[in-house]
Amino acid sequence: MKKYSWLFHSFIFATSAVIAADHEREPDPAGGSIFFQTDDPAAYLALLKSDDKLFKASGAVQRGVCFNSTGMTEPGRGWTYAFYPNMESALAGSDALVDPKNQDTVAKYRSVSEFRGSVHYTVIRPHPRSLATSTARNIAVQVKDVSAYLEALEAMEAMGKKKGLDVAFSAYTPMGAGPLFSGANGTVPYIADVLVHFDAPSSGELGKFFDLLSSTDMGANFYESVAKLDRKIVMDQIVRCLNTNSAM
Repeated sequence: MKKYSWLFHSFIFATSAVIAADHEREPDPAGGSIFFQTDDPAAYLALLKSDDKLFKASGAVQRGVCFNSTGMTEPGRGWTYAFYPNMESALAGSDALVDPKNQDTVAKYRSVSEFRGSVHYTVIRPHPRSLATSTARNIAVQVKDVSAYLEALEAMEAMGKKKGLDVAFSAYTPMGAGPLFSGANGTVPYIADVLVHFDAPSSGELGKFFDLLSSTDMGANFYESVAKLDRKIVMDQIVRCLNTNSAM
C-alpha cells in the first residue's frame, strides 16, 4: 500500500484543479459508507478483505472499514467506506449492490451483519495521508460557517504536528444521509453540515493529542476560534479503522 501511497493521494485525495478554458473546477472526490452491526467483527473483516468481486464491480479506488470503540449503544457497530474520483462514480458504484450478478456476495454480508443505513458524501477537505490502520475521533457537526470551522481545525492540526504528533483530519459533506446512523435504533434526530475524521496511527497517539488539546495553547486557540461559530456536535465517536482493498 505504501508503495502506491503518493499515486493514490494525487488521484483521489488531490484538491480539485481549475480548468483554464472555462474556469470550471474538476468535481471533488466522493465516497460512500454502509453502516452495519455484526456479532462477528473478525468474520466481517475477513469477508471484506477477500471480496474482490463487489469491490471491483463498485469501481471504488479504495475501501476500508471502521469499528466503533465508543459512541454507540450496541456492540459490533461499524461502517465500510469507499472512495471515488467524483460523485458520479460514487453513485454509479452503489448500483453494484443491487445488481443481480452480485447478490451472492451481498448475501454473504447479510449472513454476518445487519444493515444499519448508508450515506454518500463529498470530500471537502482531503486527508493528507492514508494510514493502513488508525484510531480516529469521528464527529458530525452542525455549523453555519463550514469554511471557518475547517480553518480552525487546520490550525489545530498544524499545531499538533509542530508538537511532534502524527495527527491529521479530513472533512466531508453528507448527501442523502437523512438522520445520522448512531445508537441502538440506528438513528439520531439530526442532520449534519460536515463530517470530520481526525486520526492518528495508534490509540495512544490520539489520546496524547487530546491531552495536549486540554492542557496547552493548542486547545485554547482552537476553542477561542470556534467559540465565535454557531456550532453543535451531533455525533461523537472513537473508531478503529483499516484499509482493506485498493485498486491502485
